[in-house]
Amino acid sequence: MAASGSPVDAYTLATASLDALAEIWFNDFPDVKQKLESELGGGVPSSIRLARLLKTFVSNDPRVSKVAVICFAEDWKYYRPQDAHIADQLLSKRLSDNLNEFLRSHELPKSYLDVSRDELVQECPDLATRRDLFDLLEEYEYGSLLYTFYRCPLVHLATGSRRTHGFTRGEEIMYYWSSHDDGRITISFGPNLVTRWLRNAASGYVQNCQKEGIVPADDLDAGTSQEERFKRRWNRLT
Repeated sequence: MAASGSPVDAYTLATASLDALAEIWFNDFPDVKQKLESELGGGVPSSIRLARLLKTFVSNDPRVSKVAVICFAEDWKYYRPQDAHIADQLLSKRLSDNLNEFLRSHELPKSYLDVSRDELVQECPDLATRRDLFDLLEEYEYGSLLYTFYRCPLVHLATGSRRTHGFTRGEEIMYYWSSHDDGRITISFGPNLVTRWLRNAASGYVQNCQKEGIVPADDLDAGTSQEERFKRRWNRLT
């Protein structure tokens, strides 16, 4: 689909399939789910679940562990303006400082300077003193953003998020200027990159199941949650 000129279909199928694979992972390995619930102190957000899936089964690609630093820093300024001076330190390194306004406005933000959470803490020591901010960073890892900005908008509303753009090709990860009122920079992942992550995650997952002697998705009822919903509705009747 991605190669034949249907990138939206490729994004929709790939991100929905990655999310489904993450659900299967929790079904087949309940101990993994319990461990993450204990770590996070409650339910595991689907965005974090997808990020952990990629970091577990596509660990040979360092990009899956990277934080979209510009998205994080702009949101940090947007939601906590009192910290704007700290967030600006992250942004200034990644945005053009060209004295020519025309050239500055046409030089794209630098996605190649995205780094992992641990690397970002070294760059910005303020994050080391704020556990809540460090934890929030995982929501801005590429895997999480695939869920937040691609899977949910495309599956639920059949349209893209305003925080993404349509100019990325192949396996690029690219920021672009926003045309919306809030002015926050957009990000996109090349469709070929997303579909490759799906292939590698599925292959890695099956290999792990074979190693552990588990049949993937064995005895999995995809309608269990809805059956539980029916049960709750019936039990409320008097």
